[in-house]
Amino acid sequence: MNTDSKLLKILIEKPNSKDISSLAIKLESNSKFNLNYDIEKLKGIWELRWSSSNAPFLSYSPLVDNLQILNPSKSNAMNLLKPRGINGIIGTGIVAELYPLNEIRVGVQFTHAGLIGPYIGFTKLKALAQIKKEQKGWLDITYLSKNLRICRGDKGTLFILIRRENEKLFTKYEEFMKHV
Repeated sequence: MNTDSKLLKILIEKPNSKDISSLAIKLESNSKFNLNYDIEKLKGIWELRWSSSNAPFLSYSPLVDNLQILNPSKSNAMNLLKPRGINGIIGTGIVAELYPLNEIRVGVQFTHAGLIGPYIGFTKLKALAQIKKEQKGWLDITYLSKNLRICRGDKGTLFILIRRENEKLFTKYEEFMKHV
């Protein structure tokens, strides 16, 4: 079993394993990711399965989906915390604009944040507010495969995400972004 497959299996079966960080570092050392050629490979839904942060909203929980929905061709993204098992955009969301900074670094500017609720009749409840104070950051994409993404943030945090196949949720995200 190669390192990518091994890490993916551990993230799914033992998301608190002590082996995760060393496997990620091994994959990063052999990475050939380049935003100039691979940016569209970031498109989709990514679930945060592990991070080096102690912040509760950056930790894996079996009860909560901690998702990043990325659409690089439209330069937008959303971090979404929602109850696991619901296919809608329901929960707490932070909307961001994306822009490449170099071969591996993606700039992020957060634009809106708040609660996103279910539909009541034909209206989707949402309490998203525009972020008034500039909130910028960046992520270095240090490894990318079909099912796995490893990043390092501007505060030194290591993030490991797995791709989630959910076309229905991605379509709802695209519809939602039209109204932000």
